[in-house]
Amino acid sequence: MNEIDIKSELEVFIGTSAYHKHLFPGKSPIALTDGCKYVRDALNANWLFDAILSYQNDPKLKKVNFQIWELTQQRKDLSWLLTCKEDTHKKPIIRQGIEFSDFPIDYIRIWVIGRVALLPSEY
Repeated sequence: MNEIDIKSELEVFIGTSAYHKHLFPGKSPIALTDGCKYVRDALNANWLFDAILSYQNDPKLKKVNFQIWELTQQRKDLSWLLTCKEDTHKKPIIRQGIEFSDFPIDYIRIWVIGRVALLPSEY
């Protein structure tokens, strides 16, 4: 599936019919909407939700109930930047460089609201 097809697939997710647990050893789970479950399973992105979950107990995020997570391809060498912001126009609270990923699209935004990860279209 190419990037255009994947982005079209992601636009289909509006609301969710179920919540799916995402577990990481030693951490409390987060719930994924149908759209985030699709990203995790169909795009082989367990690692992305592991990263998001691993930061949930970070003191910087303790009181941030609405989180905007963005994964952006930095260069064509397949390096990436994962960031978390409290609001669209604020500076990132969390920044993590990722040396390599074969994630199939060059950008994705995921919201985490009260330990539920969702695509913005599912809000």
